[in-house]
Amino acid sequence: MEPRIQYAKTSDGVSIAYWVLGKGMPLVYASSPPFNHLQMEWQIPQLRLLFERLARGRMLVKYDHRGCGLSQRDVHDYSLDRLVRDLEAVIDSLQLQSVNLLGGVHAGPVAIAYAARSPQRVARLILWCTYASGYVRSERSEAIRGLLERDWELYAETAARYQLGSPETAEFSGRMAELAKESTTPRVARAMHAAWLQFDVTALLRDLKVPTLVLHRREVRYPIELAKILAAEIPDARLAVLEGESSGMAVGDMESVAQAIERWHN
Repeated sequence: MEPRIQYAKTSDGVSIAYWVLGKGMPLVYASSPPFNHLQMEWQIPQLRLLFERLARGRMLVKYDHRGCGLSQRDVHDYSLDRLVRDLEAVIDSLQLQSVNLLGGVHAGPVAIAYAARSPQRVARLILWCTYASGYVRSERSEAIRGLLERDWELYAETAARYQLGSPETAEFSGRMAELAKESTTPRVARAMHAAWLQFDVTALLRDLKVPTLVLHRREVRYPIELAKILAAEIPDARLAVLEGESSGMAVGDMESVAQAIERWHN
């Protein structure tokens, strides 16, 4: 059964959509913006399988960032502080006193910032294929970004495939491209890109008081050196390197990702 969509209100008045699946210790999943759409994600079998797997024996909470999916779209500030407010609003709305927090790719700095500001609310932190600062810009990523100014549909399709790596089926790739197109708007995507370049939580790493698991795939397009920096700088952090090339958890060996999270979560 599809989870019921609920809404939280941020401290700056933005409505954030979220759902809850399962029962037990909460695992709050901050997935990478801007390609978030709770309703469409649930209709893609590979993603639904991932969510159901992560919800096994625990409460999984997932939300759409501001400007994305079912959350409020008419927003103009996508700074790190504002994205932290989205996460904060969801946790507060559910009145969760202690959560395990999973931050993926561009939501990793958001999860780090929240854990640093509210250490009493985060029992464990899991960082997936992410960075503290220095969002990686390559010739290919800049070429894809250039499409954003000229052709939204082509940009969304290309960006989705670039992030996925080599998905198992063309059908899955096509559905993810459609998800990307419907998740947000060119204006929000441009603002998100600009915000990523400003993300820098390096100064917060040494002060984190949360046991942290840094998960990374060996051949993913975000260099493994970024994961090593996180693991080295965060006290009580552990680095786990998995095989694969995709930053999408549902692509490739999803079970190894789920098991690593499960071992840390429990």
